[in-house]
Amino acid sequence: MKKAFAPLKALLILLVLSAPVEADESHPNPLDQSGWEIGARYWYSTGRNGYNYYGDTTSSLLVSRLTYDGLTAHSGEVYFRSDLPSRVFVKGFVGAGSIGDGTLIDEDFPPVIAPYSKTSSEADGSLNYASIDLGYAFIRQPNVRLGAFAGYGRWYESVDASGCQQEASNPGICVPSVPASIKLINETDTWNLLRIGATGDVMLTERLKLTGDAAYVHAWQRATDNHFYTFGYDPASGGGDGFQLEAILSYQVNDALSLGTGGRWWHLSTSAVDSFDQLLTYDTDRYGVFFQGGYRFN
Repeated sequence: MKKAFAPLKALLILLVLSAPVEADESHPNPLDQSGWEIGARYWYSTGRNGYNYYGDTTSSLLVSRLTYDGLTAHSGEVYFRSDLPSRVFVKGFVGAGSIGDGTLIDEDFPPVIAPYSKTSSEADGSLNYASIDLGYAFIRQPNVRLGAFAGYGRWYESVDASGCQQEASNPGICVPSVPASIKLINETDTWNLLRIGATGDVMLTERLKLTGDAAYVHAWQRATDNHFYTFGYDPASGGGDGFQLEAILSYQVNDALSLGTGGRWWHLSTSAVDSFDQLLTYDTDRYGVFFQGGYRFN
């Protein structure tokens, strides 16, 4: 639990060290001002979803390991934040996009599969995501704003694996190779997220603002693995924990318009049990950079 909250501590330290010593109300939009901001973002990201598949509900017998890696995605999103005179704020975003390329490495282990098998396939798919948070700004000054929040998030990814070639010595799996025109596997994951975290802003100059957002998340997962030509449809459900981090550097062009760039990293470690009463343990990441434009109504 201490590791999960380490990003929140780092955010607090960063904002305190970055804050100007004296308040300066000369910038276009002081941070203690109420109002709305809405905007749009383009997010370029890459992702990885890897999981171990065991022989029963324990981790005593590793049957196989599937690693979807290099899942490059392009997505668009809209975001908003509303700051009320009472210091209460609401913020959120919703986005969707496509996963253009990636690779599936599918490993099968003795004694269940002998000899060892390692195959590779091409991967692509789609994703969508959203979050909404309700918080309170316990520090709200012209140059510094810091608050805590709780909220809900959703993260969905669906990936298809096509084609197959054997990279180890197993003579019976993907020998000869299966062409990339044939879709073999679909992996679909939905995570519902409870978010608890901190968010803060500091004016570095009259118009340049640094924003940080860090959340511990608890995840409820629904996963589906569909091997079209072998064991078929296999749903699983479970849960776990992780974090969502975000940092944005934005420039206030005028009283209303701002432009910015930022980075984002999402991580989950979860476990689930499938319809055959077998354990799956997942490590999932998505990270990348985004560009945004926002408009503020005071």
